[in-house]
Amino acid sequence: MCCRNHAANRSHAIHNLLLILALAIALSLVLRSHGVSLWYAPAAVVAAHALVFAALAGLVAWITRGHRHADAKHGHQHAGMLIHTPRFYDILARFLLLGRERTFRRRILDLADLQPGAAILDVGCGTGTLLIAAAERVGPAGTLHGVEPSPEMAAHARKKAATAGATLHIAEGSADRLPYPDASFDAVFCTLALHHVPVEKHTDALREMRRGLRPGGRLVIVEIRRPRSLRAAFTLFRLLHGLASPAPVADPESLEPVVRELGFDSVDLPTLGASLGALTARKGAA
Repeated sequence: MCCRNHAANRSHAIHNLLLILALAIALSLVLRSHGVSLWYAPAAVVAAHALVFAALAGLVAWITRGHRHADAKHGHQHAGMLIHTPRFYDILARFLLLGRERTFRRRILDLADLQPGAAILDVGCGTGTLLIAAAERVGPAGTLHGVEPSPEMAAHARKKAATAGATLHIAEGSADRLPYPDASFDAVFCTLALHHVPVEKHTDALREMRRGLRPGGRLVIVEIRRPRSLRAAFTLFRLLHGLASPAPVADPESLEPVVRELGFDSVDLPTLGASLGALTARKGAA
């Protein structure tokens, strides 16, 4: 059922993109045929932009295509969105963040107030970029762990870490069944990964993140926000994700009640831009 829904959503997105492109081209041709030269150039630009946008959205749809992940250890499957093209994913991330990926990662790490020697877990670590950036902050006494369901992404993260001279411990697994003992980490991150987890698994994933934290440990979740303004609704990040990916939005504000119910305190909702928001929380001593 999940795969059929993903296919239907993607088909609908492609239909919309083709419709936008056709309308833009038709507009430019009609205006040109009526001699409206003043408007022809802008209409042609719109058509060109629509074509580029359609190509980008197609690339996002291909990178974030749906896939059922088999968990051999637990003998069952869970539906989710896996990414199998790590190099394209890294390129796309740089493009969507407009070349400010380092600044973006630094702002995320600042939210956890990391100290030297800290043990860190990144849930849905992707290609390991955040963990590699955190290596300098925790120093040689710190430990960097990541869990990632996509074998291709996990393998690429290990290669990137070796090239960067960082020691990462990457495990293949899912957010709702973290393969770590209780109270193992000082900080747990989940950056633009929770929306790839089925909605019905969000509470389980958050409960697992809390279980993995030590008392006083920090949880940092970064996710796509529901648009609060017209400008926010039409950012490049939101348009490409919304049209090309069937994954649901995991708005940090919608996660706040669940996080509080699970026993976190000091919950905050910092904003990281028009499209992105964060949720930070602390695991109490109890």
